[in-house]
Amino acid sequence: MRIKSTANVSVISLMLFGICGTLSSCQKKAGDVIMEKAIEQSTGKKVDISSGGQNITIQSEGQKIEIQGSTSGVWPADLPGDVPKFTYGKIKAVTRSDTPEGRSWSVLCENVPGNIIKSYDNALKSSGFKTVSTIITSGEGEGGSITGEKDKLKVALITGNSNASLTVVKEN
Repeated sequence: MRIKSTANVSVISLMLFGICGTLSSCQKKAGDVIMEKAIEQSTGKKVDISSGGQNITIQSEGQKIEIQGSTSGVWPADLPGDVPKFTYGKIKAVTRSDTPEGRSWSVLCENVPGNIIKSYDNALKSSGFKTVSTIITSGEGEGGSITGEKDKLKVALITGNSNASLTVVKEN
């Protein structure tokens, strides 16, 4: 059930992030209400959406999701200190999610060089994570993925085409 719940949160987060630019000029009266109704119809749960500027907060039955557009490229200060800072590109957006099972962060980056998998894998290992990595080399450059686990922290990094998505989950 936890995977399904996390998957639902992720799908909703990505859907809202994609629509964020469209609705950023709308006030709650229009865009937020439309999104609330769409999510409520698809999940069957009461949802409250608050948006302002580049940020959106969604709350529903003990769960909270924050989507924060980042023009400053700032690393999330509330991300657990055991997770090595990802410094290989420009932070484009940060998503936070609070559920009864724990807390998660997603950091989306752009302008990421293609050969960072080994470096970030070493950084995770130096911080005490057990990791598994895959490197993919193609005509478009190098990309791949890393998963790491340390106590109740799980980290997943996916890179390719100059983009990266770093997800951190801290279980309760």
